[in-house]
Amino acid sequence: MEAAIIVLGLIMLAGAISVLFQKSLKNAIITFGIVSLISALMFTLMKAYDVAITEASIGALLTIALFFWALKRLEEDGYNEKK
Repeated sequence: MEAAIIVLGLIMLAGAISVLFQKSLKNAIITFGIVSLISALMFTLMKAYDVAITEASIGALLTIALFFWALKRLEEDGYNEKK
């Protein structure tokens, strides 16, 4: 169990670092969502079910939806990612 938590933590760390080097904002948002879902899985393994549910609903779903909404608004206002 502790080994699984350590492995998931290392995967989260790699994912968080890879967000910094993504060339596309959409890919960075998706990677951030995956890191958040892994975090919720870690909380589940640690038997912190209430924190896991909160992380999955707020951290993964609501935050990702808000990021994609903001990106859509930026694109509507003429933001060009390739600049």
